Amino acid sequence: MSCWLLHILIISSLHLISLSSQQEKRFFYENFLDQENLYLDKSANVLPSGLLQLTSASEHQTGHVFYKKPIGLSSSKPLSFSTHFVCALVPRPGYEGGHGIAFVVSPSMDFSHAQPNRYLGVFNTSTIVSPSSHVLAVELDTIWNPEFSDIDNNHVGIDVNSSVSVGIASASYYSDMKRQNESINLLSGKPIQVWVDYDGTMLNVSMAPLEVKKPSRPLLSQHINLTEVFPNSSRLFVGFSASSGAAVSDQYIVGWSFSTERGSLERLDISKLPQVRHPKKNST
Repeated sequence: MSCWLLHILIISSLHLISLSSQQEKRFFYENFLDQENLYLDKSANVLPSGLLQLTSASEHQTGHVFYKKPIGLSSSKPLSFSTHFVCALVPRPGYEGGHGIAFVVSPSMDFSHAQPNRYLGVFNTSTIVSPSSHVLAVELDTIWNPEFSDIDNNHVGIDVNSSVSVGIASASYYSDMKRQNESINLLSGKPIQVWVDYDGTMLNVSMAPLEVKKPSRPLLSQHINLTEVFPNSSRLFVGFSASSGAAVSDQYIVGWSFSTERGSLERLDISKLPQVRHPKKNST
């Protein structure tokens, strides 16, 4: 009888461990000085100020950062997540700015096959960028690439396994005060807020200047079933990628909050974020 009870207790304990692995996952960065749970790749580095710099003003760079602990797809519960991040794309005086930043969801942190330039360090000419080849990206793109069906050189796109966006819009935000969309210049060098919310099969992307609260209307809404995008994965990683080409920028992540439960996303305190410094123009 005692052996039977012990067997039941072991099974119950394993069940609880399994449930805990599927519980909410949250993290929060108002600066990136604590790098313990971060994976930084290629040109990505953390500055003494706490800014996470993905690319500096050098040509043909790629930078990645991922949160090391995976989130998972569950057969019993649809994947949901919500993230809020602040980024800044700061062009160098005298250079065309580019190429942009992407928020990435992938079963792998290995993007060694990805290319810089217009591929944003996420894709390449064959789209085979990782052992799984399955990627979801939300891009802030500052170069017009007609071969990808880009609409302009200042847009936001939702990419699924390809550089050709399944949803795309010129960078803007809905002003609740004016009740209309206001354009945003991604290459202004000013910090920009971005929200990405996924629930069930709907992905919403919103953005706003630093001093504006989250708009009541998203910029993009796209039906995407992530269980189809990632059919064989119980482990997904979230992070960022950025790249430069002949067009260069200092591209930063200033702050980042993430949760697998939308209602418990921790709010970034804008006043506590590190300052973004702009390069000085040459005196010549």
